[in-house]
Amino acid sequence: MRTQPNAAIRAIFSRRSVGKLIVPGPSEAELITILRAGAAAPDHKLTRPFWFVVFEGKSREEFGTVLAEALTSRLAEKGIEPTNGQVGKEQAKLMRAPLVIAVAAVRSEEISLPDQEIISAAAAAAQNMLLAATSLGYGSIWRTGEAAYDPKVKAALGIKEADFIIGFLYFGSITEGLAPEPHDPDISAIASSWEG
Repeated sequence: MRTQPNAAIRAIFSRRSVGKLIVPGPSEAELITILRAGAAAPDHKLTRPFWFVVFEGKSREEFGTVLAEALTSRLAEKGIEPTNGQVGKEQAKLMRAPLVIAVAAVRSEEISLPDQEIISAAAAAAQNMLLAATSLGYGSIWRTGEAAYDPKVKAALGIKEADFIIGFLYFGSITEGLAPEPHDPDISAIASSWEG
C-alpha cells in the first residue's frame, strides 16, 4: 500500500532553484533551524568540516564590495579593465535575497581526510539547509561562480586558500505566482541494479 509522502519527502521534491527571492526572509529562529540542519549533515569521523557565514541586511552590500574587488583583481590579471556594469552586478549579487549563507568545506588540522570527503560533507550540509528552508516555506538557490574559487573571497570568509567554498545559498520568499512546480525526476537513465 502506498502511503502519503512525509514532510521530508515533500521538501525534497518541492525544492527548486528560484533566482530572485524577496522579503520576508527566514526569522532568527528559522535561521538557527536552517544552520542546525546544515550541521546535522553526515561527515566522516565527526570532524564537522563545515564553515557557515551568514549575510543579512547591510552585510550583504558590504560583502558585495569584496566580490567586486575580487572580480576586478581577477580581470586585471588577464589585462582586462572591468566595466561599471560588471562591477555593479558583482557588487549587487548578495542583494538578490534577504538571507545568504556561504558554505565552506574546511580542512581539519587534527584529522587528515581526503578532499572528496570534506567537500561531500559540506555539500550535504548545504543540501540540508536548502531542504530545511523549503520545509519552512522559503525559496532558495545554490550559486557558485568564479568568486567561489577566489583566494581573496576565501580570505574574507575566514577560510584558507586550500579550503573550499561549496556555494552561496540564497534564501527568501518567492513572489506569488512564481513558485516552480515540484520536481518529478526520471531515474531510468541514471540508475541500475548491479549484477555480479
